[in-house]
Amino acid sequence: MKRKIIRQGHNTLTVTLPSKWAQKYGVRPGNEIDINEQDKSLIISTENENSNLLKTMIDISGLKTPVIIWRYILSAYRAGYDEIMITGIEHGEKSLYTPFTFNTLAFLKPDDFATMSPIETIGACVNRLIGMEITEQKGNCCIIKDLSETTYKEFESALKRISLLLKTEAENIANGFTGNKQDLKAIHIIDTNLDRFEDYCLRVLNKKGYDDFRKTPTIYSIVFTMEMVGDEFKKIAGHILEMKSKHSAAISRLFKVQRNQLDRFCSLFNNFSKKKIEEIYEEDKSGSELITRLYDELNDEEKELLHHFKKIGIYLLSLTELVLDLQF
Repeated sequence: MKRKIIRQGHNTLTVTLPSKWAQKYGVRPGNEIDINEQDKSLIISTENENSNLLKTMIDISGLKTPVIIWRYILSAYRAGYDEIMITGIEHGEKSLYTPFTFNTLAFLKPDDFATMSPIETIGACVNRLIGMEITEQKGNCCIIKDLSETTYKEFESALKRISLLLKTEAENIANGFTGNKQDLKAIHIIDTNLDRFEDYCLRVLNKKGYDDFRKTPTIYSIVFTMEMVGDEFKKIAGHILEMKSKHSAAISRLFKVQRNQLDRFCSLFNNFSKKKIEEIYEEDKSGSELITRLYDELNDEEKELLHHFKKIGIYLLSLTELVLDLQF
């Protein structure tokens, strides 16, 4: 719809609100409304909490695989919904349902994970979502609500936590190569925390947008890709713990390249410079050459690790390109 701009006084411009919209949300003379600038757009919203509440419904009837149910709920959470009604919850076969966090159960008890009932899956998922709680559960239906206030002010802090947790994972893996098994075992917990911050950041971006709104898609891609780097670190830790042969000096040297690249990216993300961009691309090239030179020194188990090293290198190069996009 179009509205004409009306001049009031010398410097004031006004525009009328659609009457149907005002009636629907109880907007009356004297009320205050929020106006947010997003480049050439103005977003007008009321202070009425119920009018701004985003709701959705998910029908999970026929879905028996826990990871698929989890993905449905996670997608709604990331999309920014404040209230999620889940219907079609089918009965499980267990005599007693037990609460676990989703990631922990999948890692520690894969057999139990595969046989989780839908309601157990929902409870485990919600335990990992910042601010969300199951507020109502009845029959084959439950309601999940955001009991916190999702605001942009915590976004930057959460984004920094993702970078710090990635660097902690890389440090723990380096310690693992020196024989510290405990640091490797801790990576699963670290990565679960990283996932929680990543999901929260994506939720904020979908609900509020980035501070510079045009950059929202780019920041979204950066957060998503950083989480993928964390997943590769988690897989590396699992592989090292399962290795039967002693690792060589070559594999430690190759991982050092990935760790240094991560440090470069984090530094670039926090403080952009052309020199850092150049260093990352130069190191990517020399890292590929190093893999070629050291490949024959690796045993079969180490070559499995190399697969993850290469994926991390690809992700970090993609992240570098995205940070460069942010500058424009």
